[in-house]
Amino acid sequence: MLDQADEHLVVARIEQAREKAAAEAAATADEHLRHQALSDDKGRLALRMAGAFRKEHRELKKQAEADRAAGYREAADAQMAARRAAADAWKTVRDSPYASVLGATEHRVPDIDTLAAQLTEMRQTKVPARAQQKDAGDQKRIARFNATASKARENASMYRAVADDARAEMQLRERIAQQHPDLHRAETRARAEVQQAQQVQAARIEQQSRRYQLPAPSRSRPKLGRW
Repeated sequence: MLDQADEHLVVARIEQAREKAAAEAAATADEHLRHQALSDDKGRLALRMAGAFRKEHRELKKQAEADRAAGYREAADAQMAARRAAADAWKTVRDSPYASVLGATEHRVPDIDTLAAQLTEMRQTKVPARAQQKDAGDQKRIARFNATASKARENASMYRAVADDARAEMQLRERIAQQHPDLHRAETRARAEVQQAQQVQAARIEQQSRRYQLPAPSRSRPKLGRW
C-alpha cells in the first residue's frame, strides 16, 4: 500500500519539476519581452545600429509572447497533474484498512512536501511500531496455544496411563481365569457381592434421609371459631 502511494508521489514530484521548469521558461520569455519593449519606440536607424531590423524585432517579440504563454499553460497543466498524483497517493493510504493506525484519516490532501514527510514517517516509524505491537500480540497467542497444548499432552499422557492400567488388569484377569478358574470365579463373586452391598447401603441411606425429612408446613389458614 505504501509502495503504491510512493509511486503516486514520484509522479507528483516529476510534475512538480515540470511545473518549475515551465514557469522558469515563461519568466525568461517575459524578461525578453521587457527588454524588447524598450526598443519599441526606437527608429529604424537605431534598430539597424543595434544590429536588428524592425521585422526581426517583431518576430522576436511574437516568439517571446508565444513562449511565455506556452510556459504558463504547461506550468498550470503540470501543477494540476501534480495535485492529482498527490491526491491519489493520499487516497491510497486514507482508503486502506490501516488509515487510523497510520494517521491518514484527514480528507484534505496535504501539499507534496508534507505528504512526502508523512509517508516517510509511516514507513520508518508507524509501520515498524504496528508490526512490533502485532508481533507482541502473536507471541501472547502462541504462548496461550502452547500452554493449552501442553495441558492437552499431560491429559493425554494420563489417559494413556489409565488405559494401560486397565488393559494390564484385564490381561491379568484373563490369565487368572485361564490358569486359576476357581480363584477367578471367587474373585468375581466377591466383587459382585461388594458392589451389591454398596448399592444396598446407598439405598438405606437415601431411605433414612427421607424418613427424617420434616414435612412441609401447611399453607391453609386455621378456621376462626364463633364468639
